[in-house]
Amino acid sequence: MTALRPYQAVLVDRLRAAFAAGRRAPLLALPTGGGKTHIFSAVAAGAQAKAKRVLVFVHRRELIRQASAKLAEAGVAHGIIAAGFAPRPREPVQVASVQTLARRPVPPADLVVLDEAHHARAGTWRRILEALPDARLLGVTATPARLDGKGLGIKAGGLFDAMVVGPGIAELQAEGFLSPARVFAPAQRLDLTGVRTRAGDYAAGDLEQAMAPSITGDAVAEYRQRADHLPALAFCVSVAHANSVAAAFQEAGYRARAVHGALPTPERDRAISGLATGAVEVLASCDLISEGLDVPTVGAVILLRPTKSLVLHMQQIGRGLRPAPDKAALIVLDHVGNTLSHGLPDAERRWSLAGGAEVPAGKRKAASPLWRCECGCLNPAAMHECAACGEPRPGARTVESVPGVLAEVTAAKLEQAQRMSYGKMLHSQLSEAELRAFARARKYHPWWVRHRLREQASILPPEQAA
Repeated sequence: MTALRPYQAVLVDRLRAAFAAGRRAPLLALPTGGGKTHIFSAVAAGAQAKAKRVLVFVHRRELIRQASAKLAEAGVAHGIIAAGFAPRPREPVQVASVQTLARRPVPPADLVVLDEAHHARAGTWRRILEALPDARLLGVTATPARLDGKGLGIKAGGLFDAMVVGPGIAELQAEGFLSPARVFAPAQRLDLTGVRTRAGDYAAGDLEQAMAPSITGDAVAEYRQRADHLPALAFCVSVAHANSVAAAFQEAGYRARAVHGALPTPERDRAISGLATGAVEVLASCDLISEGLDVPTVGAVILLRPTKSLVLHMQQIGRGLRPAPDKAALIVLDHVGNTLSHGLPDAERRWSLAGGAEVPAGKRKAASPLWRCECGCLNPAAMHECAACGEPRPGARTVESVPGVLAEVTAAKLEQAQRMSYGKMLHSQLSEAELRAFARARKYHPWWVRHRLREQASILPPEQAA
């Protein structure tokens, strides 16, 4: 059985506490790659040990295999209700395709787990759940809102009555559980004048007409310059657009494929698995792999589909945030300027069951501005040097390194750093470990430590100044 990470074990306890407090339907919010499947597998194992019946809802074939594998790792015997899988109806835990279950009798369940729960307001999901009025629900998602931004809570017309929120992207990056991300974007947003909005996002037909043909050529050139031969996902406007993007990469000498819902399942599975084996370098998709893909080796995400939806934007970037050996950072090539609207991947966001997410009120002014380096990389306002090329921000002061000495770090000194006030910290010379402890205690951006070290190096301690 795979051991849970400390924060995952805490989240399992918090979910159980929510049920114990009388909540029927808590929602777990945790970034892509944070281990939501491990967490609900642990909850399912506990329910199975109490002779409870568990039904796990998934809405795509790729998610069926993923959920089944994690349940097996947790020691949970289970069956699968989906086309192409041998049924095991006597198992008390079942993983079910929503599409298949909608056409079959719904098995009894004491607990229903809703994977990618931001889809839970869909009519198909609701009709199945009506057959299980007494079951408890557990929703899990990286983006707890609908694609149109509407909420998932009961008061917003959704299903959930509590939300359990795990650590954010920045915190998971700082601990090494997610990969850092470097984002490259144009200086200005696309001109989408005349593109209509439907269900909270740009109308697909209008988008396809608005996209300039040159953007595919730009995508090939940028990929060659910044992510050459790294496994990459390209998110496109339509099937025709995905096919043209794949063709452009093929003409440039790359192993590229297009995937979409109309492909036969075996062909689609081969294309997606090829991304992990190296048989495919660039996988161009039309609204097919923005969820559920678990390929840690993905080193680049190419955004070619403008979206008003923060949920869709974060789901797409999340496909590349899983860490992998020799993966220094995810490269995000944002050709359509979605980041300019939605912010960097690790920006702090406060999700709500009422709908959407926002930067916390006390941090809006500091967190919202981004500055674009001449190399094209987007950086948060607090950074004085570009994350990609190291060039200083225009108008920012430069810092030179000075000689220094190392000091032993003890548990007492770390605890002191965590309790230190911000004002006292500014007038102290702290080691990197002490600064990291200080940053963790206040949930600062992981890059803050590097910049504080450079600031300290530019100011000599009083004894050296004398």
